[in-house]
Amino acid sequence: MKQKNMKMIIIAICLLLATAVKSQINPADYNVSAEKEKQYLPYVKYKHSLGQDFETWKNTNKILYRKEIWYYSESFYIKRNVSDIGFAMDASQIDISRFETNRKENEEATINIEGFKDAIILLPNNKLIYKPE
Repeated sequence: MKQKNMKMIIIAICLLLATAVKSQINPADYNVSAEKEKQYLPYVKYKHSLGQDFETWKNTNKILYRKEIWYYSESFYIKRNVSDIGFAMDASQIDISRFETNRKENEEATINIEGFKDAIILLPNNKLIYKPE
């Protein structure tokens, strides 16, 4: 009986350790090119500059900053020339959080905006490595 209890304890410890290791944040997962960071910085800056100094927030929340830059720049893509008429979209002009209610759990969502020949494609929730609350 003691041997069975000991096995259960060892299994429980291994499961806990495996969960802890899996849940650790790897900052490399949130790498974004310097160009994209510059393009999408205004959205993160606006979100975090209300009531506080943005640079202070950025320096004290480095991982969260990387995650949010990733979200604003990598959680969607532009599908070009979906229509024959309209203007081309400038991806850096898109505040993707405006379209969050359209995001689907397991499949990409397509957002067509009148006047544009391109479409916004939202990655599904199950493909996001970060999504703001």
